[in-house]
Amino acid sequence: MIGQPPASAPPRPDLGWLRHRTLRPVPGTAPAPEPPRPAAPPAPSPARSSGLDLSEPSPPARSSSAGLDLSEQSSGLDLSTPAPARRAPAPSLDLSSPLDLSGPPAAAPPAAAPPAAARRPSSSLDLGDPLDLTGPAAAPSPRASDPLSLGPTPVRSPDAPPAPVRAPAAAAPPVRRTVPRLAPGGRVILTRRDPTVTLTRVQSGVGTLTIEAIVSAAVGDVRIGALYALADGTSGLVQLATGIGTAPPHSRRPVVTGARAAHERLTVDLRQTRALRRLLVHVFSESGRELDWGGTLRVTTFGGARVEVPLDVGQHAGPVAVLSLYAIDGEFVLRAEAEPITGAVREVAAAYGYDRITWADGATPVL
Repeated sequence: MIGQPPASAPPRPDLGWLRHRTLRPVPGTAPAPEPPRPAAPPAPSPARSSGLDLSEPSPPARSSSAGLDLSEQSSGLDLSTPAPARRAPAPSLDLSSPLDLSGPPAAAPPAAAPPAAARRPSSSLDLGDPLDLTGPAAAPSPRASDPLSLGPTPVRSPDAPPAPVRAPAAAAPPVRRTVPRLAPGGRVILTRRDPTVTLTRVQSGVGTLTIEAIVSAAVGDVRIGALYALADGTSGLVQLATGIGTAPPHSRRPVVTGARAAHERLTVDLRQTRALRRLLVHVFSESGRELDWGGTLRVTTFGGARVEVPLDVGQHAGPVAVLSLYAIDGEFVLRAEAEPITGAVREVAAAYGYDRITWADGATPVL
C-alpha cells in the first residue's frame, strides 16, 4: 500500500477526517472532476431571545476557502457524530443577535401573591386550626374600660402644678352644756327645760340627803319609794308601804332609809357615798286609784340647800318616776323625770334599767 497513488489507494474507513481533503494534483495529470454537492438544508432560525444571551458564543462564520471542509456529507462511510440538539437560549444577555423591537413585549413576570391576611385572634380556646408560629404576634386586645369611667382619663401636663390637696374639714367641736351647781344654801327648781343640777362634793359627802314628797291631803294617799343600785351590784327597792324600810334590807348601816313624819321621806347616808351608784325616786297611790297629781318633791342637803321638782303631771292612776340621782366622780347629779308609768313599780324598774330585781308581784320584790 505504501507508494501507491492516492487515486488508486484503497479507502481507509478509519480516517474519515481525510475524506474532504483536497487532493494535490500529480504533475502531468489532470484533477478528477468533483461530484456535485447536494444543497445543504437551511439552518434553523435561532429562537427569539427576550434578552441578551451571553451564555453561548455565536457560531463562527463559514469560510468559502477550498480548504478542509468537515460540514459536507460524503458518499462514503460517515463516522462523524451527530450534532447535539441545540438547547433553547436562556433569558440572558445575548450580544450576538440583533435587538428585535418589532415583536410583542415579553409577558410580565407573575406578581407575587399578596400576603395572607393575618389571622384574627380568637377569644376562646380553638384546637381545630394548626398552630402557626411563623406569623407576627397578634396585637393585644384593647383593655376593657372601667364601667364606671364616664370619659377619658385626664392626663396632667408635666409642667402643670400639682393640684392642691384639700385639707379635711375640721370636725365640729362637741357641744358642751354646763350643768348648774347648787349653791350653798341656795334653791333650784328642776323643770323640763332645765332638768339637771349637780351637788358639790361637800353637799354630796357630808351629813345626809333628805328626800320627801310634800303633797296636800286633798290629792290623796300619796306614798314614796326608791329603786337603788349599789356599787357591789346589789339592786332593790326601799318602800315603807311594802314593808321594806332600808337598803340593803336588814343592814346595820343602811345606805337609804325610809321614814314617816308629817310627810313620808327617804334619807341617804352621805358617809356611804362611794357605795351608791344610782337612785330613782317615785311616788304612787297606796290604794291604786287615780289621783290628780300636785305638790312638790323636795331634796334638802345638810347645809340647807334645796332642790325641788314639781309633781304637776295631771290625772294618773299608776306610779310616777320623779327624780334620778347618779353618783359621778364623788358628786351627785340630780335629774328631774316627772314621767307617769302605766302599771306598777315593777314597770318603773323595767323602764329605767333596774333589771336585776326579781318580783313576787307588781309591787313586791323578792328579797
